[in-house]
Amino acid sequence: MLDQSFSAHNFETIYCLESRKGNIDIQTMPEEYRDILARSEELKKAVSVLRQKKDRTQEEALELDIKKVELKNLIEQKKDVLRIYLETIDKQVNAHSFKFYLNKFVADDNKEVYTLDVTSHAYLFAIKQLQYNIRHTFKVKQSNRHSILANIKTFLNSDIPVYVIRTDISSFYESIPHDKLMPMIFDNTLLSNKSKAFIKGILGEYEKIKGHEFAPPSRGVPRGIGISSYLSELYMRDIDAKISSRKEVMFYARYVDDIFIILTSLPIESSIDQYYADMTAFFQTYGLSLKPSGDRSGKCRIMDFTKDNHVENPMNYLGYCLYMNRTAKKLSVTYGLSDKKKERYHKKIDYAIDHFETLCKYNIKQAYCDLFDSLNILTGNFKLFKSKNSVKVGLFYNNDLLDRKEDLDELTTYLKGHPIELYAGLKDYANVKAKLVKRISNIDFKHRWRERKMFSFSIQRIQEIKKWL
Repeated sequence: MLDQSFSAHNFETIYCLESRKGNIDIQTMPEEYRDILARSEELKKAVSVLRQKKDRTQEEALELDIKKVELKNLIEQKKDVLRIYLETIDKQVNAHSFKFYLNKFVADDNKEVYTLDVTSHAYLFAIKQLQYNIRHTFKVKQSNRHSILANIKTFLNSDIPVYVIRTDISSFYESIPHDKLMPMIFDNTLLSNKSKAFIKGILGEYEKIKGHEFAPPSRGVPRGIGISSYLSELYMRDIDAKISSRKEVMFYARYVDDIFIILTSLPIESSIDQYYADMTAFFQTYGLSLKPSGDRSGKCRIMDFTKDNHVENPMNYLGYCLYMNRTAKKLSVTYGLSDKKKERYHKKIDYAIDHFETLCKYNIKQAYCDLFDSLNILTGNFKLFKSKNSVKVGLFYNNDLLDRKEDLDELTTYLKGHPIELYAGLKDYANVKAKLVKRISNIDFKHRWRERKMFSFSIQRIQEIKKWL
C-alpha cells in the first residue's frame, strides 16, 4: 500500500532527493547539522589524503583508522540530527493549524504566477509529499517533450497526405473548472484524506487571492505550484483519450497546453476549418478555449498537406522551429532552433560576459574561470547526477533532433562577435586580452554539438553558475 503519510520517514526520502538535486540550501538547515556536515567534509578530505599515501607510517595508519571511525560516527550523528529535525517538521505539517500560504506575482507574459516559501522546510516537504501522493495515486505525468517531437518527425517525413493542427489552450491553468475537477479528486478512495484536505486548502487560498481578471471565480489552479501540473493532467485525461481514439487521428500529443494533431482524413462533407471549429466546441464542453485560427500569437496553425508542392511558413513548437513542405512525392519536416531558444542562448552569453566584466576588476583568475565554465555549460553537456544512469543534459542532449546546423553557426558568430571589456587597470592587460580572445575563438557550437562534448561539474558549481546565467 502506498505510504501517503506526511511523516518524518517520508520527509527523509524527500530530503535526500532534493539535496542531491541541489534544491536545499544547507544554510537553512539547523546549525548543529551544518557543523556536523562541515566536520564530515574535513574528515573526508583528511581520510582521502591518508589513503592516497603509498608508504604510510604506523602512526599514519593508526591516524587513518581513527579518522575513519570518527567519520563513521559523524555520519551516524548527522542521521540522528536530521531525523530529530524532520520529526519537528512532521509535527508542524500535521498540526491542525498548518496551511499553505501562496505568494503571487505577475510574470512577463502577463500571467499570475504563484510560489510557496520553500525556505520553510514544512512547506517544501509537505508540497513534495503531496505531489508524490497525487502522481502515484492517479498515475499522472506530463508528456515527454522529446518523444512528442521525435514522433512528429517520424509521422511527417512520409508519403501519406495529412492535415496538421497545431493549437494551444487559452489560459490553461486559469480555466480548469473546480466543479468538474474536484469530484475527480474527492471521489477517489485511494488518495488520503490529508492529501485531499491540502489540495482543497491550496485551491481555497488561490481562490481568495487570485485576480479575477486572470481567472474567473471557481476556476483555475495556481500556476507555478507543483501540484497544479498534476491536477491539470488529471483533468485533461478524458479529453486526451477521446481525441486520440478518433479514427481519423493518426497522432495526437499535448504538452501542457500545446496541442499537435495529425489527421489522415476528415469526416464526410467537412473541411479542415470546420473540423477545427467542431473540436473547439468539444473543448468548450469542458470549460476550455482553444486559440482561434489565425491567432496573432502564432500558436494556432491549420495546415493542409494533402496537396502537392505545398510549403508552410516555419512554425515554432516545443523549442524547435519546424520547416514543413510537401513535394509531389513526399512530405518532409526539418528542425531548427526556435526563435525563443536562440534568444535564450544569446541572453546567457550576454550574462556570462557581463559577469566576467564585473568580476575581472577584483579577481581576474576567478572571472576567467567563471566565464569559461559558463561557456562550457552553454556549449557542452554534463550529467545531472553522479551515477552511471544519470541524465545527460546540455547543447546536444537538449537539441538532439536538430537538423539545421546553421542555427548553431549563428550562435557561434554571436559569441565570437560579442565585445568583451577588460578592466583597463589590469596588470598585463594586452596578454590577458589576447589569451581571452584566442580561447573564445576556439569555441564552436556546431563542433561541440557534433562531438557531444562532455564536461564535469558538481551540483554546487552548476547551481552557482545558474545564478548569473
